[in-house]
Amino acid sequence: MWFFGLFSRKKKREKSRDTAYKRLEAILERRRPVSVTEIVPKSEFEENSEKIKEKIVTWVSDTFKVSPERVKVEFEEHNGYIVIITNVMFE
Repeated sequence: MWFFGLFSRKKKREKSRDTAYKRLEAILERRRPVSVTEIVPKSEFEENSEKIKEKIVTWVSDTFKVSPERVKVEFEEHNGYIVIITNVMFE
């Protein structure tokens, strides 16, 4: 029987299930409360909102190895605070 194993692949490719599990672990490790250290005026935020979106998309796509088209960033205002909502569509 060892003869047949001689020609089999020694190293199998990583399954998509394993890849998804690693991505989920990375998301959960990074999810923690962030203390507010600085309050940005609304006018300054509105001027730089596109730059902020671009930076978030770049960081997420690099971190999770996803194309930038699969990352969507939205801003919503809740009780006077801006909430950043990021959706990542994994394959």
